[in-house]
Amino acid sequence: MQGPVFSFVPGDSFLHTLDPRTKLAAVMLLGILTFRTESFFGIVTLFVFFFALASISGLPARVFLRAVRPMILFIIFIFFAQLFFTKGHVLTSFWILNPSLEGLQNGLRLSARFILLLLFAALMTASTDPSAITSGIERMLRPLPLRWLGVNSFELATMMNLSISFLPILFERAERTKVAQASRGMYFGKNPLRSVSALAIPLIKGVIRDAEELALAMESRGYQGTRRTSIHELRMQRRDWISLFALILFADFMLRF
Repeated sequence: MQGPVFSFVPGDSFLHTLDPRTKLAAVMLLGILTFRTESFFGIVTLFVFFFALASISGLPARVFLRAVRPMILFIIFIFFAQLFFTKGHVLTSFWILNPSLEGLQNGLRLSARFILLLLFAALMTASTDPSAITSGIERMLRPLPLRWLGVNSFELATMMNLSISFLPILFERAERTKVAQASRGMYFGKNPLRSVSALAIPLIKGVIRDAEELALAMESRGYQGTRRTSIHELRMQRRDWISLFALILFADFMLRF
């Protein structure tokens, strides 16, 4: 059985051994580069960089395909919206639709950006244990004066990690709900509006029930949002600093185009 999307895949590759703060900083920097890059050369370069990281990680290709597949319809919608509603040099005419060259370029650029974001996020979550992500976020947020806002770094890191952890659960529950409704005779292509309600209502109820069970489990174990100790203290190693330095050089190279 295939694992859910954005789930951790154990391994001993170079990326698996990096500090979670290094990978979090890398994903944020790569996300900025993805939206700052305007040229197709820069976008292709980012794809090549991703494939290089994916080969280093040793992760199977299905991990990344599962991350992109749920967003395919959204990406296609963005592409066609840009293609048909961007003014410019008209390529051809379809009834009242006039696809333009500028729309084609914008559609390809935006679609590639969203795919890159999904791929880099999947690479980080697949090569990093969820508990390590929590520790990394907490250590990065600890210097900030969050107490002025009524929260602390531990609470915020826990909320962010729970959100990341619920993503694969959400997709897995959606697949189970769809199969269950199909087994009861629901045909999703016949009546889309009815199909949405038949899928969304059980899905929302299930997610709320999962959240309540998680809250009860945390309370029964005495969880508090105060500072907690960890059996594994994070320490930046030499490979982390070298990786960050190499990534900064790569970002400087990309921003020059």
